[in-house]
Amino acid sequence: MSLRDSLTFESMCIRLPAEPRRFIVLVRHFFIRFFLNDVFPFEEQMKEKLYIVLAMLSALGWLLATTVFGPYIFVADNGESWLQKCEFLSAFMVLLVFITLLEWDVVFLDRRDFVNLAGLPLRTGTLFRAKFVSFLYFVGLYALAANALSAVAIGFFLPQWIGNSVGTLLRYMAAHVVATTLACYFSFFLILSLEAVLLLVLSPRLFRTVSLVVRSVLAIGCVAFLTAFAFEQNVLSRIFEGLAELRQSRPSAALAVPPLWFVAIYEKLIGRGNPFYDAAAWRGIAAILGLSGFVFFALSWSYRKHMRKSLEVRTRRRPFRRGRERIQDAFDGLFLRHPVQRAIFHFFGKTLRNSPRQKIRLAGSLAVATGFLIVLLIRLRGFPRMVGEAESNVLAIPLILAIALLLGLRTGVNIPLSAEANWIFRLTESPVRRHYFSALKKAVFVFALLPLALVLFGGHAVLWGPGPAALHILYGLTCALVFCEVFFWRYAKIPFSCLVVPGKTQVQKYWLLYFLAFILTVSIFSVLERTLIRTPSSFPIFFGLAGALLAGMIVYQRFAIYEKLPIVYEEEPEPVMVTL
Repeated sequence: MSLRDSLTFESMCIRLPAEPRRFIVLVRHFFIRFFLNDVFPFEEQMKEKLYIVLAMLSALGWLLATTVFGPYIFVADNGESWLQKCEFLSAFMVLLVFITLLEWDVVFLDRRDFVNLAGLPLRTGTLFRAKFVSFLYFVGLYALAANALSAVAIGFFLPQWIGNSVGTLLRYMAAHVVATTLACYFSFFLILSLEAVLLLVLSPRLFRTVSLVVRSVLAIGCVAFLTAFAFEQNVLSRIFEGLAELRQSRPSAALAVPPLWFVAIYEKLIGRGNPFYDAAAWRGIAAILGLSGFVFFALSWSYRKHMRKSLEVRTRRRPFRRGRERIQDAFDGLFLRHPVQRAIFHFFGKTLRNSPRQKIRLAGSLAVATGFLIVLLIRLRGFPRMVGEAESNVLAIPLILAIALLLGLRTGVNIPLSAEANWIFRLTESPVRRHYFSALKKAVFVFALLPLALVLFGGHAVLWGPGPAALHILYGLTCALVFCEVFFWRYAKIPFSCLVVPGKTQVQKYWLLYFLAFILTVSIFSVLERTLIRTPSSFPIFFGLAGALLAGMIVYQRFAIYEKLPIVYEEEPEPVMVTL
């Protein structure tokens, strides 16, 4: 056996006794589940994604440290840097909260774990300890990336003001690493504790609904904070200045702010102690110990309750069943006359309604867009009472939400409901293919764009009146229909059924280009609407041109693309992947 083979994970584990070997394998299994998902199902791609994310976090740590602490290379730090440390720690704490929300479904043991591990000779205690250690490993890697370059950057700016020795430099860097790591663990265990409480209090069915709402609200707050941190420093400066005033006027109230707990640990480790830092540091340590202990014990409680309930089979009653069926029959007769269109349309709708994965994806897209909108609107002193007074940021609300929803659907329809979902469509494929693609776009309109437009119309009608609100929302809906045709141009897959090749989209390479295109598109169309509002007589011209454009795109695809476009049931891997 070569040296390389002897150092592999399997070779090293096989030399250990049975119980430690099982524990280590379980820790590795649970850790991989943080990254091994439906988008990146191969372990090699998981490693590539992990390396990229860690490198980006390291670069972000360097950028934040140099930006926040850069002035102290010339200005003496007499204890005032605690506020900048609070900003730095807050940014990474919020970022980890957002990452934990993305991993919400895999942090606790679920039905998949029960099915995979219940039949193995494993002790329950070993299972829970391995899951808990995987938590520590996951957050530890995050903290390592956050500290890798930021601790070095700190060494350039701050240690000089408390001493000039190498020991002082190392002490300051160690304090930075310890405080940042503890802050990250607190953020992670705080979200896990929230999920544990929901699991313990709610039934599995109610948990899915409530957790989706909770995740969306928290994600909106995280995106708003991080976007403001990047683009609206004036807003954050006012917030942290208010925190400084709160510490001076009401120290007991300032002790309730979690980032200050870890700033206090930071300051005490570098030798700056006072009664406020003593009280805050003990709060931080107690919070981490309390939350981590609660999460460990909640692993077993939530596992037993959640799995017992989820294994029960219950018949779900649907109210007003006959009335719903009559409405559906009337709708099908008017808009879905071909049986293929009815099949695709209702398969799309039922998948959205019953798939938690798709609900989370759409909720995440809307949460990110909403957080971005909060930052855009944060400078407004109040929402304009008339549509003519609205700025471009306000007029862009329907368009931003619609584009986010379309992007979520465009990526979501590529994820198959199950591996066997496309066999029934293969066996019953119709030679007239346009019905497959037309039904998809009708489903996107009925299940996504139309409900969004109705919700936005209700809110805008209260503020602006029904007439201006209807015109504004109709403009956004028309633009969204054009974007829908663009996003699904030459899309030759049946939604939620095509077997895809992971990593083919290469979003990580072109995300900046996509973001710039999004900003440019939203800006152009919001400015165009503002121009149309000043001359309302131009709206009929716009709707006429947009209608002609939509009709031209639909007719061209129907006769020049759809009938020549074969339906893709399985994506083919790239040639280089086949030859490897």
